[in-house]
Amino acid sequence: MEQQTPSLAVILLSEDLEKLHAGALVGSVASMSGMTVNVFVTMNALKSFRKDSFENTDFVTGTIGKEMLAKKIPLFDALLQEGKDMGELNIYGCALAMDIMDWQEEDMIDVFDGVIGVTKFLGMTQGATVITM
Repeated sequence: MEQQTPSLAVILLSEDLEKLHAGALVGSVASMSGMTVNVFVTMNALKSFRKDSFENTDFVTGTIGKEMLAKKIPLFDALLQEGKDMGELNIYGCALAMDIMDWQEEDMIDVFDGVIGVTKFLGMTQGATVITM
């Protein structure tokens, strides 16, 4: 019997910089460790992936997030890209939330592998360990 590669589904729904960073870090490390990782960016998390928000560092932050910005620590986008470059990590925007906000994929920073619905995401992550941030 062939053993299936372990997989992880990360659902980012908070706009808190610390949660976005933690989710990206977990996903990136999992990807580099040989897991298949699929990240779904939805609800308020989508705002932080908008080009204008990202360029203006318009993030909701706590104590750690403020220090990350002050010290110019590489942010969640760099972690996600590293996971993509060194493993199998895919990032998807939520079609419903983007439709509600009238946002297009080109409004977002260049890390998405597409914009999909929840049904498609659930289908592709069946059997995966799921974490939500």
